[in-house]
Formats: sequence, C-alpha cells, structure tokens
Amino acid sequence: MKQYDLIAIGTGSAMNILQALLEMKPDIKAAVIDKDPPGGICLTRGCIPTKILLYPAELLRMLDSAADLGLKIHLEKPDFPRIMERMRKMIHGDIEAIREGLSKADNIDYYEAPGAFTAPYQVTVDRKEITGDRFFLCTGSRVHIPKNIKNLETTGYLTSDTVLELTELPESIAIIGGGYIAAEYAHFFSAMGAKVAIIGRNLRLLPQEEPEVGTFVRRALSERMVVLTGHEVVEVGEISAGKKKVVALDLSTGKQKKILVDAILIAAGRESNSDILHPEKAGIETDPAGWIEVDEYLQTSQPNIWAFGDANGKHLFKHVANYESRVVYYNAVLGEKVAVKYDAVPRAVFTHPETAAVGMGEVE
Repeated sequence: MKQYDLIAIGTGSAMNILQALLEMKPDIKAAVIDKDPPGGICLTRGCIPTKILLYPAELLRMLDSAADLGLKIHLEKPDFPRIMERMRKMIHGDIEAIREGLSKADNIDYYEAPGAFTAPYQVTVDRKEITGDRFFLCTGSRVHIPKNIKNLETTGYLTSDTVLELTELPESIAIIGGGYIAAEYAHFFSAMGAKVAIIGRNLRLLPQEEPEVGTFVRRALSERMVVLTGHEVVEVGEISAGKKKVVALDLSTGKQKKILVDAILIAAGRESNSDILHPEKAGIETDPAGWIEVDEYLQTSQPNIWAFGDANGKHLFKHVANYESRVVYYNAVLGEKVAVKYDAVPRAVFTHPETAAVGMGEVE
C-alpha cells in the first residue's frame, strides 16, 4: 500500500494548499484524486464558463439601449455556435494546463479516477489502495435533479453541466428552478434570442436574496420572458415536432399551466456528492443531507481530515472555498487554531433585468 504525506480529493481550492505546502516542503509526497477534469467546478462547469457566456449576453443587452444614446446600431443574429465554442476553447486551455502540471510534478501522483474510502485514512483509486497522513476533501457538489417530476428522464433535460455542450440554440427553453443559476441562464438564453420561461417552486424569485431584490428582478425579467413562482413542475413529456410539454402546478390555486418548449434546463440547486467517497467507511460523519460535517476549524470527525468548499455544504461559492482553503492551511499545515467565520459572504447574480423584447407566447 502506497503511503503519502497528503491526499487531496478534488482539484479545485484544495490546490491552493497543495501549492503553498510544496513551496514550504518540496520533498513532500502527495496524491491528488479527481474523477472529473481538473480545475474544480468553478473552472470546468461553473463560474468561469458561465461568465464567459454571460459577457456577450451583457453586450447584447447594452446594445439594446444604444438607441437611447443616439446610436444606431445594426446587430446581426448572435453566432451561438461560435459563442459556445469560444467558451469551451477558453476553459479547455486552463484545464489542460492544470492536467499537465499535476501529471508532470515529481512529487505528486495524479489519479484522474474516482476515489473512495475503504477504511480510516485509506482510499481505493484506480484499483490501488493508498493511505495518507492528512486528507483534504474538496469534492464539490452535483446538480440536484428533482425526483417527483413525471417522465423527466425519458423526456430528457439539460443541466448546468450539460448545457455547456450545446452547439445549437433552442428556440424556446423552460428553466426549472428560481435561484441564481436559473436567473443567469434565463438572461443568457433570452439575450441569444430564445424564448424563455422560468418556473420556480418558491413564492419568490431569487429566494436567497432580500425580498426587494427578487421582486425587482422578477418584474424586470418578466418584460422579456415568462416568470412563474409558486409553481411546481409535476410532469414533462415529448410531443410532436420535437417539442416538450412542461406541466406546472400553481401551489396556491391547484391549477395547472402547460408550456411548450424545445428544451428543458434543470436549475433546482445543488446536492452533496460525498456518497461516492463512502465517508462512513472512514468514520467521517455527514449530516442528513449528506454534506460532510466539520468543526469550526473545518476538520471532520476524524483528526487530520479536513473538508471545505462545496463538500461541507456551508456556502457553495468559489470565493468561500478559497477562503476556507486558507483557514485549512493555517490549521493543517501551520498547526494553528483559526476558526472559520462567515460574517460577510459576498455574492452576485449575473443577470440583466433591462426591459423590452420577447415573451413566451405558449403558456396555457
């Protein structure tokens, strides 16, 4: 069984600590495990690709108001395939650079494969048993797929992961969810020229924000698209001509609304993916939702095993994961006792609530 000084599971913010540690102790032996392309969710399918897509959408919306400034601009139809390919090309370069760096490092064994605990401080990866003195669990999260929507799997849907693979713009799209992912992708697809409907179960759009913010964004986005809150999607289905039917139940009246679209995007939040690690075999405790439990120093129920980023479920933001990585560095590497503090967690919703344009036109 191969022995390591450090095993990092996940190639997102855990790499911050690894880089600093290698500068301090160049002879340390580390293992890095990640079943996904390296770079973490932010780079590969989260913050960075979405913001690359939202930049041209932002420019399009700004040009919408150019006439108000006395500027007459003729804009052709957005080149959707080129916009998507530009995004993929930009992140691919960074992903490959990280992969090359990890693969060629003399004192790092990089396992691009799933890893799972078999016992405390022991992991199976790529059909090998390895063990380590310290573990950094930075395993991210996964898209939450509602279980109560009839025919969802057979009808087919996009997620915030698979939507990045699109090469053609759907003429219309229903986004199931009312949080920031829904608002951002609604802005993007609307700017590209698609008809959009947002369907959220919560009574408010952007329920994690102040009520006034959600009210303002809903009112403004409703100028461009259908926004349904307090509605639960209960059924979807494929109908003729490639159209999909989305049936939403008004939770206050019990009445149903039917929407016909070309594509469905699930944006109903994130959930823990710690189950793939089998933390129970390592004596690592999780909460009822599966998030890895940590103390105020971000240490798990097992000494010398820390969990941060999405893995602990506290705040699912890249900048929080980076902050937590510094806390873990102080505690795990420097031997200090620095408590994590979430007094002020900044965040932003990248949407564009300007008025004008296109309704859905197909709501019954």
